[in-house]
Amino acid sequence: MVKHTEEATSAWIAETAKKANAAKGSDYVELDQGLLTVDQIDALLNCLPLELITIDKDDRYVYCNNEIPKKMLLSPRWPEKLGQTLSEVHKKTSMPHVQEIMDYAKTGKTYKLIKPSDNEYMVASFKNMTDKNDQYAGVTEWIVDLLPIVNWYLKQTGQKLVPDETKKATDVDSGASIQS
Repeated sequence: MVKHTEEATSAWIAETAKKANAAKGSDYVELDQGLLTVDQIDALLNCLPLELITIDKDDRYVYCNNEIPKKMLLSPRWPEKLGQTLSEVHKKTSMPHVQEIMDYAKTGKTYKLIKPSDNEYMVASFKNMTDKNDQYAGVTEWIVDLLPIVNWYLKQTGQKLVPDETKKATDVDSGASIQS
């Protein structure tokens, strides 16, 4: 682990990669279940139809993929925000909610935020990551628009969604869900 003392810099990623002599390009990385080059890992993560973000154990943004156009992100923060801490990225007024999400995710449960609209149904999920020794390693966030998936399913099966008149409130009405 490379110790990095300079705070509040978006150059943190490049500086730390250089200090650590990080693998790049055609360098191979041995994984739990295989062997890929850095280029293959980048291609894999970038082709996922979702926004993927990694926050390390020091609450620093260290990764995001680039599949989702920036205008579609729930909270645009890349690439210029990589290397910054949560408190550097988020507004001071939003930090209590951000900390609540992080604290819940660190328990191993999945925290979900839902942002519906007429043309998308964005779901952000936050979950802790652990290393091989079951030690906390950070939080990963993935954001996906479920509406295209639901619409595809309905078209394939010929089914329709209808309102449940017995249901009084939904997340759309009441806010985000916390689910394990």
